[in-house]
Amino acid sequence: MHTVLVVDDEAIVCQGIKDFLEASDLGIGQVLTAWNGYEALDYLRMESVDLVLTDIQMDGMNGIELMESILSEKPDIPVVVISAHDEFDYAQKCIRLGARDYLIKPVLLPQLLEIVRRALFERHEKYKLLLEDSLKLKFSLAGISSLRTYLLNEWLSGSLASADDYRYMMDQFGLSLRGPAFSVFVIELQWDRAGIEQAPVQTLKDRNLLKYAAVNIAEETLSDWEALAFYGPGNRVYAILQLKESALDAAVAEHQTKLHMIGHTLAGNLSQYLHLTAIVGMSPFRPGVESLPGSCREACDAVRWQGLYGGHQVFFADDFSKKEALDEADWQERTDRFVAWMKTGRRADEVREAVDRLMDDIGPVFEREDAAAGIPLSIAYRVYALLLERIDTAGDRYRSLDPLVYFRFPLASLEIKRRLTSFLTEAADLIYSSMTDHDQAVIRQAVDYIKRQFRCKGLKIQDVADHVHLSPNYLSYLFKLITEETVWEYVTKLRMEESRHLLRHTAKKRYEIADEVGYESPEHFSRVFKRYFGESPNTVRG
Repeated sequence: MHTVLVVDDEAIVCQGIKDFLEASDLGIGQVLTAWNGYEALDYLRMESVDLVLTDIQMDGMNGIELMESILSEKPDIPVVVISAHDEFDYAQKCIRLGARDYLIKPVLLPQLLEIVRRALFERHEKYKLLLEDSLKLKFSLAGISSLRTYLLNEWLSGSLASADDYRYMMDQFGLSLRGPAFSVFVIELQWDRAGIEQAPVQTLKDRNLLKYAAVNIAEETLSDWEALAFYGPGNRVYAILQLKESALDAAVAEHQTKLHMIGHTLAGNLSQYLHLTAIVGMSPFRPGVESLPGSCREACDAVRWQGLYGGHQVFFADDFSKKEALDEADWQERTDRFVAWMKTGRRADEVREAVDRLMDDIGPVFEREDAAAGIPLSIAYRVYALLLERIDTAGDRYRSLDPLVYFRFPLASLEIKRRLTSFLTEAADLIYSSMTDHDQAVIRQAVDYIKRQFRCKGLKIQDVADHVHLSPNYLSYLFKLITEETVWEYVTKLRMEESRHLLRHTAKKRYEIADEVGYESPEHFSRVFKRYFGESPNTVRG
């Protein structure tokens, strides 16, 4: 959703454009309004703005000065000028400062709509091209070893029949596959299930670029395992993980837990950085390089389970039996809704009610005496993945909820149901408390920073976000959720309270106070003060 800033000293103009744009079909989530350049700069520094519509003649900082400031501080934000003056000099200067268009009042609304549509579209396309150029550069610099990729695929297909073939591979390409145990990952990129803001990937060029980027992300994600990541056929990427001699003595359950964590991390990174859905199939660790073709077949089979379990992205070969894969209980969609609901953090009383409802909904899973544990374990791992994202705040408490430890298979179907109910309740309570603790700690840090910096004229929301290591958009959302006011409202409150104190207890002049609390213009300060307190600075001073 886009954010547009309208700057005009005529309130009726601001409100009219605001109402018109909010009612349009342009995907505009928010229209901010400012009465002059100083107020506009405050918004630009504290909000994520996609387009500015500004007048030229305004008191205080005019539109030309505002554009100069935008060019200096936020050159990537497009500006459209709406002015009552049709002099050539004005238009020429605005275009020189980067204005996308120059409209003369009164503006025809269809014309305004088309210009805003074009400006927002061009901004979106610009960022797509930047990503593509970046990938092209990396692609051309790194190159692709097609023979290496071909032979690795031959290896996994079982075509390399002798020990001499394996030695040739290692010698020719410097491959280090010491193991002694290996797991194969098959990563299937879902071209037709791109992110919400990204259309399905249509062209071969785009698919090749994304596939190349996926290999790099896989290499980075799996770097601790001395993994090999490379191209598979079609929309697939393969990876081979190595288990060192020193780690062989660990319990099988520990290895399985680690593979689950890696799989979810890999799928999450591909989604975050490429906005692409990926299905990950994993084999268990098997000894010897001769096991790789069989492990690849296991991982490929695991990927195919996505057709039955549509709400999942990560599949471990040992989690499901073929018998279970035939079960047709519609538990996937219900589990998806439950997991999405949990991500928002819920109180204990709400959680227990939701868990009971989910268990009733998926009741057919537990009805047979011979029901195996694949589906309950898959549900547990979906929830456990949320806990792994919050290790910093959950502490060691998450360890007791490792599904393989918690369930202690084999179990009868009724005992599995009881344990899953208990597991989901405990996990949800821990997720809620960890989210609350973490989010509140982050906002406390943001508040402390703002209290120290609110007097700075150039304070921007990006500064606050950088301090607490969040994106500006997420900080804005979290700040409003916890404090029930926006970052900008909080900054304004601090500035207003400080200025009222200075007015009442010092002899400082209005312009001195405006400067001291972070406003560049005394007039802008007075206007904000009157809007906030309902009376002017002079009235407060008495």
